[in-house]
Amino acid sequence: MYGLRPVIRSAKHFCLLLLLIPACGFSQSATSGPSTPPAKPVTDEDKPGLSVMVRTSTGANVESLAVITLYDASGQTITSKTTSDSRASFTPLGAGSYIVDVDAPGYGKSRLEAKITTEDGDQLLIVTLRPDTGSGITAAVTSNVVLPLKPQKEVTKALEALHAGKLDEAIKHLEAAQRMAPKEAEIPSLLGTAYEKKSDIVTARKYWDQAIQLDPKRLAPLLAYGDSLLREKDLPGARKYLEKAVEAGPNSWRAHSLLAAVLLQQNSYVEAVSHAERAIEIGKSEANSARLTLGQALAFQHKNPEAISVLEAYIAGKPSQAMADAAQNMIARLKNAGSSSADAGAPVVDLSAANSGNRGDAADAPLTGAALAWLPPDVDSATPPVEPAVACSLDDVLKKTQARVHELPEVVDRYTATENLHHEDVNNAGYAESVADMSFNYLASVRDIKSEKYGEALDVQEYRNGSTGTEMFPNHHASVGLPSIVLIFHPLLIGDFEMKCEGLSRAYGNFAWQVYFRQRADKESRIRRYRIAGTSYPIALKGRAWIDANTFQIVRLETDLREAHPDLRLIAEHLVMEYGPVTFKSRNEQLWLPSSAEYYAVRRGKRFHQRHSFTNYILFSVEDKQKIGEPPKQKATADSPPEKKSSD
Repeated sequence: MYGLRPVIRSAKHFCLLLLLIPACGFSQSATSGPSTPPAKPVTDEDKPGLSVMVRTSTGANVESLAVITLYDASGQTITSKTTSDSRASFTPLGAGSYIVDVDAPGYGKSRLEAKITTEDGDQLLIVTLRPDTGSGITAAVTSNVVLPLKPQKEVTKALEALHAGKLDEAIKHLEAAQRMAPKEAEIPSLLGTAYEKKSDIVTARKYWDQAIQLDPKRLAPLLAYGDSLLREKDLPGARKYLEKAVEAGPNSWRAHSLLAAVLLQQNSYVEAVSHAERAIEIGKSEANSARLTLGQALAFQHKNPEAISVLEAYIAGKPSQAMADAAQNMIARLKNAGSSSADAGAPVVDLSAANSGNRGDAADAPLTGAALAWLPPDVDSATPPVEPAVACSLDDVLKKTQARVHELPEVVDRYTATENLHHEDVNNAGYAESVADMSFNYLASVRDIKSEKYGEALDVQEYRNGSTGTEMFPNHHASVGLPSIVLIFHPLLIGDFEMKCEGLSRAYGNFAWQVYFRQRADKESRIRRYRIAGTSYPIALKGRAWIDANTFQIVRLETDLREAHPDLRLIAEHLVMEYGPVTFKSRNEQLWLPSSAEYYAVRRGKRFHQRHSFTNYILFSVEDKQKIGEPPKQKATADSPPEKKSSD
């Protein structure tokens, strides 16, 4: 058994210093005084700046965080910034043309041109965002790409011809534009698209190569080249280009989806699952094809129930009839095979041709792969992708996050919920050999205790069906205190950890600051302890948190052991917590509380996995004197993402 019973005392209060940053705005250009002598060098103070203001189609501020990336005329990234009050400022800038990309969740990505001159001084660019249509990233560009006037007109005519299916006319205009602007990578990229539509793949690849040589991080030609090689079954070649595409466009669902298809056919099932899930997270309904890949990768790992669920979701997305029939046949085979059959195999759909219904059998996943797949990767195995060149102020993020976490004991004395638990004992092959499902009436008490003698302390208690014991858990393996792991970011505990902000990522469709943490070597763990036979063992943790960039609420948190614990024979432990907003209507309160928890452990030669979900919250504040009743029981799905709930 392990548990969290933090009684954390501090004789003194402490605070973080907030680095004050001037609000974004316009600097004033000097218009009076003696003229500058010609011989005096131009300093940064003399250079103009650019302020980018983001608006909706109605002219209102965009409430969510936006990332604005500035490129020079050659397409090289200068810097990225996030908005504050719907505005970001770039200063100083040299005179010239710049490309401005604006990316905000829920809106289509916008690209505009800004021309900066020393004569005009600081300039304002107002960007109007349109709602995201779900079309994803397209290979073609709009006519406002930064180009000289004459080649820009040719590209515009070429795009019109390309959309009308007049391929020879489009090629004629693009070739003319290329003669005028031979160093612009977008033109050969479009030429490659035109020749691909003419079924001349050799010439198409020649132009895609040109585009990549001019701009190695241009997403469109990397995707197109990789996709064409995948269709020809050149898996190593396709993987090379698609891995570069994921690097160039970490938030491109199509890049992740195509790479997942390649990895599936190379029998790299764990990696295929990771990229397919990322594609679905980013692309949602547009990335339905990634569900087909995900379903097959799960099937090869003998995770048949999960595979069936994903494939049913794929069919619900209304693919072509041939693909739906293929997926339905896979579901039938998986149901007949059973979840533990070692020789049932899994049918594979030909993912290199979207309209093909052909399918065949492939080799089963190796036993060693299945044995490893059940335990998620350690947080140090890889750093999840973040937005390129976006600065992160760790002090600012932690200050605002601490304030949010500190709210919980200030407004909550107790809350109840229905907790559903799915427990699996996992054998050495990586398969669940015994499964148990149960439900509890869950009660948590979170108190901030202050006294003159001991200072400030946190006290967290948990009850299941009125008991703190372990007798109701399978094999008495009790997972206690998991929801309270968020208190790592409480002011009383945060100093126990080394932290760094890895950058701006995405979580559930929104921007989130990605923060890595690790228990300090000179601090004993106060957040996690195992209690065995009356002895308490502190457990040092490391992990990663995703903090909503707008609300500074923690939406996802993962932890691992900092190191194995030989005294306990604790080899591995991995926790994934997801949090979501719960609205209590009668109190007009909204709190971020646990929605699900996934816990994996290897201890004393035993492996087990537990999935928790929490629903039907009822809040009891510090002032509330009413009697606590048992919450109604309700079946819940543990692996759904956090969503806004209404209780009370």
